[in-house]
Amino acid sequence: MASLDLQQAGELYRARIHRAALVLTGDPWEADDLTQETFLVLADGRAKFEGRSQFYTWLYGILLNLERSRRRRNEVRQRGLRVLWDQDSMARHTSPAAEAPLEVAEWKKSLWGEVARLPDGQRQALVLRFSEHLSYTEIASVLDCPLGTVKSRIFNGLAALKNQFAADGSDATTFAVPLDGLSDAV
Repeated sequence: MASLDLQQAGELYRARIHRAALVLTGDPWEADDLTQETFLVLADGRAKFEGRSQFYTWLYGILLNLERSRRRRNEVRQRGLRVLWDQDSMARHTSPAAEAPLEVAEWKKSLWGEVARLPDGQRQALVLRFSEHLSYTEIASVLDCPLGTVKSRIFNGLAALKNQFAADGSDATTFAVPLDGLSDAV
């Protein structure tokens, strides 16, 4: 990245990183935060680009690591809040207020909302393939795993999505992603 400075990187890749963050989280504010954190890691020099991959695939790797960490922190916090709410609601016999914005609710009903329910490896592989249109080789580079593992994660992720839609009674044919199997060339 010798000839590409931080400002140029931001201009070139911010939209791609933000789109991936939005698909991963389903929340525009969370996506903004993750995008900013990704470029802060770059600016702080906490991560060094060594040139073993494309620069943008390296940025996706930073984004995925940040998102995974944030998801884990949120799960721990939500478990704690759930325990507190359960104790409080039992004492007061109240129910929580509906606070979710319409956009987030709609996203959760969408294909990407279903993808968000998958295990990390499958979820990340599907987002990089079908949202970001990365090749299998690029995905392997981002996830730092063998090409066969990427193919397996995508295949199993698509199969899991098909099963989720069948279990929910939803019609998976309304989405553009081929849920019957892999029709993409490597």
